Amino acid sequence: MSTIVEKVHGRGHKNISATHPTTLAITRDAEVRKSGDCFLLVSADKSPRMLSDAFKNAARKPVKIIVKIIAGDLVDEFYCYGDPALTFRDDFTMVFRKSKYICDKTVGIRSNKSAVDIDRRIVERLREGCEATIELIIGL
Repeated sequence: MSTIVEKVHGRGHKNISATHPTTLAITRDAEVRKSGDCFLLVSADKSPRMLSDAFKNAARKPVKIIVKIIAGDLVDEFYCYGDPALTFRDDFTMVFRKSKYICDKTVGIRSNKSAVDIDRRIVERLREGCEATIELIIGL
């Protein structure tokens, strides 16, 4: 069995609250407003468009995608699913959704967690500006 692992590096921000009940987002933008309650990371080094072709092709099937959030020695993870309708066209923000809604930002749907469900110790570190890595894992 082969595995595709995509790593996205970014950092936290003082305005991160991670309280959105249905989505979780990562952005290449350096700043987020307090109203952006779905954001977990800023200054990400990848957008949906920048993910590898191997990952995008695999995620355009109804595969399970494991998402690991690594902030220092703390790790949280959740899963979501790929879908044939995923476009990966957005250049700034990737979104994971509990719903089945898909737009150019969507990287995974039917997630078992959203921003509010992430380990609060990780959220606190990110609020302090900690660097973090997101691993997107698809087992084939």
